[in-house]
Amino acid sequence: MWQSVARKFPDIDALMSHAYDTHKAGLKTKHLGFHKALCVLMGWNWHVAPDTSKAYQSVPAEEVNAMKRDLMVWPPVVLIHNSSITNKAKVAEAKIVTIEEIEGVLADIGVACDKAKITQGRPANQSVFVVKFLPTISGFQEAMRIHDHFSSENHGKEELHQILCEKGKSSVPADKLEELLYAHIALAEDLGYLDDETKKRCVVRSKNDIEARADATLNLDS
Repeated sequence: MWQSVARKFPDIDALMSHAYDTHKAGLKTKHLGFHKALCVLMGWNWHVAPDTSKAYQSVPAEEVNAMKRDLMVWPPVVLIHNSSITNKAKVAEAKIVTIEEIEGVLADIGVACDKAKITQGRPANQSVFVVKFLPTISGFQEAMRIHDHFSSENHGKEELHQILCEKGKSSVPADKLEELLYAHIALAEDLGYLDDETKKRCVVRSKNDIEARADATLNLDS
């Protein structure tokens, strides 16, 4: 598939123009969806028609980040990272965490183990756990409970990125298991952390749309 695309389109700009301008009957919607997905992936503006000026490539960084934060994995998935295990971590500093221990942490947060399935993610060094929920509003709410808890403790995605970027610095000793863990809802940009089976079964959806549906459900119940 990719070889045929490479032969037909000399670069991504040509591919973008084709996806945006296609007039094939019955394929316009799919092509525009593909065009939008490419724009989000590249951090470009899908509202601006692609042309030789390449004006569509000029998008403020904050807008690009907002687009990326909106594209979540569905069914909802939470990624839990063991910060003591990284590619550059010293063996003596690494702490192996089991799935049973992750279940205990989630139980302390208030997430019942029977509402989630926990597996090892990637890379295969026990540094990432994949917590999978049902494709329902309640499943999304349980996933967000974990996301919000770790975010409130400054152990979310941004903080994880910061410690991974601190090259050569010694990590702060952790007295408690949860101090080692960082967690966040899985976004499209996190697909590389998922195990193969989860990746095959998931799609990407708008987090904003799902939150709106969750809020509407709460309003009906109140």
